[in-house]
Amino acid sequence: MNKSDVEQVMISVKSGKEEALSIKIYKNGIIARRGSGGLPGVKISGMSFTENSLYFDKLMQSVSQQILDDGINHEEKILSGSLEYIAAFYGVSKNEDHGERAEWAESTVIRFFMDEGTTFRHNLLGFVDGLAIEAMKLTDSWYFDIVMLALENRKSSELPEQTIVSATDKEEDLEKDFQNYFQQVNKKELPVFAKDKTYADGEGNVSHLSFESDEASLTYKFDPVVQF
Repeated sequence: MNKSDVEQVMISVKSGKEEALSIKIYKNGIIARRGSGGLPGVKISGMSFTENSLYFDKLMQSVSQQILDDGINHEEKILSGSLEYIAAFYGVSKNEDHGERAEWAESTVIRFFMDEGTTFRHNLLGFVDGLAIEAMKLTDSWYFDIVMLALENRKSSELPEQTIVSATDKEEDLEKDFQNYFQQVNKKELPVFAKDKTYADGEGNVSHLSFESDEASLTYKFDPVVQF
């Protein structure tokens, strides 16, 4: 498909049935993500309607026309456990919807379904892995705010008004997601994610977020913003 026709990028990484990462980025400004790229998977998911193509445009800078000319669906016999990498590109809507309900007429899919002990190598496998990393970097700060909204019910000043968050209702499972996320995220980047943002609770109380960490632990706290 032509690069100019791409309107959605979908990236997925799985190990067996466990999902490490799922990201969808649309040209119309929708971004959706679940997971932080590691295992056990973080099941907190979010979707925002940003109303601009900033994330999409930056991600597509890493995609050449040559990539879109040649899809691949590589499958091999699974002996011990499976690994699956997918990067899919969609465009040309048949029903005039350019979001979640779109019926895409054009697509290029790059998929690798491999045994975890595989010796298979392919340049497109490296591309998909690199694209997943790039998509995570682009959305890491936004996804951090999604996690804080799910865990603490505090909405970041940077989150679009139209934002949807989905997380388990079970406190025990939510605590596991909490632990998994903070084990997988780069601790040095957390203060950067929260920089120049405020977080409002359900009653409208506004706070800044600060962190304290060492090699063994990480703690954070909400510092109320003094309003005059």
